[in-house]
Amino acid sequence: MKLINIAMAAAIAVGLAVPARAEVLRFSSFEPPVAHITKNILTAWAADVSAASDGELDVQMFPGGTLGRNPAQQLKLVEDGVADIAWVIPGYTPGRFNEGTVAELPFLVKNATSGSAAMWALVTSGLLKGDYESFKLIGVMSSSPNGLASTVDMREPSELKGQNIRAPGPTMLSAIKSLDAVPVGGITGPTMAESLSRGLITGTFTQWGAVETFSAGGVVSHFLELPLGATPMLILMNKAKYDSLSDKAKAAIDAHSGAAFSDRFGRSFDAYLSEAKGRILAANEITVIDPDEALTEKWQEAMSVATQDWIAQTENGQAIYDAFKAELEKAEAVN
Repeated sequence: MKLINIAMAAAIAVGLAVPARAEVLRFSSFEPPVAHITKNILTAWAADVSAASDGELDVQMFPGGTLGRNPAQQLKLVEDGVADIAWVIPGYTPGRFNEGTVAELPFLVKNATSGSAAMWALVTSGLLKGDYESFKLIGVMSSSPNGLASTVDMREPSELKGQNIRAPGPTMLSAIKSLDAVPVGGITGPTMAESLSRGLITGTFTQWGAVETFSAGGVVSHFLELPLGATPMLILMNKAKYDSLSDKAKAAIDAHSGAAFSDRFGRSFDAYLSEAKGRILAANEITVIDPDEALTEKWQEAMSVATQDWIAQTENGQAIYDAFKAELEKAEAVN
């Protein structure tokens, strides 16, 4: 009996010495694992949060659509608990996160660093309501501005008339319509190159990073360098999952979220964009069009109705637009 008691005591002591197993958080990305955002921003964030939690969290990446291949599925993955965290493009789920589509308006966002800082400032000011309040917000960001990548030469706004043009969000689609072009939605990043190649679209509002990530460099023949609207992006976490975590685990997530994540994302995205552009142009014959002041003014005038419509059709639209513009100016002054 004495030997049994000693063995039980030893077993209990060993059990107490073993640290508790880390809580695994599943982080979904529709991008390939080697793509810049997934590899250098999201995966690095996951590692930093895991380390900061002192063993309480193990944030694991599931890239390449492992949990759900369609970029439009990512929001539902988080809502259903299939993924705990996901990178979400609001434009793929029209009607959700409407306030943040202000970033899609043309001639506002100049780069991802200031755009992402301004997006998070809208969160802290309480201007992003509705769906934003249903999740733990890890990051609310914007891409750099989208130019026009096309398979035909389109320089003047009038040259888009009747052309099928794709954009990754509803507000940019509205801007396309204002140019008398045919707005084409429902084409996600992974199907962009194929859609251009098959002639389903002759152009798309996009940026150099997406051209590289989704292998569109060999299809595009022209790229018009104008700030035609940025792509809002979100890193969302299932709120119930976050609430279930320990205080230490929550603190590790919080320390690397919000303004800190926006800054990390924006600076990395802008640096990558310049590198991606160089690689694409070195490997492909693409005519880059840099409009002069007169041509830029033509585009601004032609697309101004998109901004007017957005303000009129969005609840509290004028206040959101004014606040976003002010925050952009503030961020640009310090970056």
